[in-house]
Amino acid sequence: LLPMQDTSSTAGLYGRYCAPCHGESGNGDGYNAKFLSIQPAKHSSKEYMSTRTDDTMFDGIHSGGAILNKNHRMPAFGQTLSREQIWALVRYIRELCQCEGPAWSRK
Repeated sequence: LLPMQDTSSTAGLYGRYCAPCHGESGNGDGYNAKFLSIQPAKHSSKEYMSTRTDDTMFDGIHSGGAILNKNHRMPAFGQTLSREQIWALVRYIRELCQCEGPAWSRK
């Protein structure tokens, strides 16, 4: 984790907790990505992220990658981040991909 990262904004939270693997712009090219056997999701990919529901993204951030049958090395942040911070990250990822989840999943 980057100790200097300002976490007072959602972009700062993303930079500290997500960007090391997912990349600053969500391209899946963070500095840790090259060490992972399963490549991180590209949060900037409209095509891919539009297949993911907001609830699924929340669950992955809260409980870690293993719960989604993804990379077990993605940690669970449910004890580190508040529910509000996790929902803010879900909205931030939606900004990165400029997309919404599947129509059936929207309120």
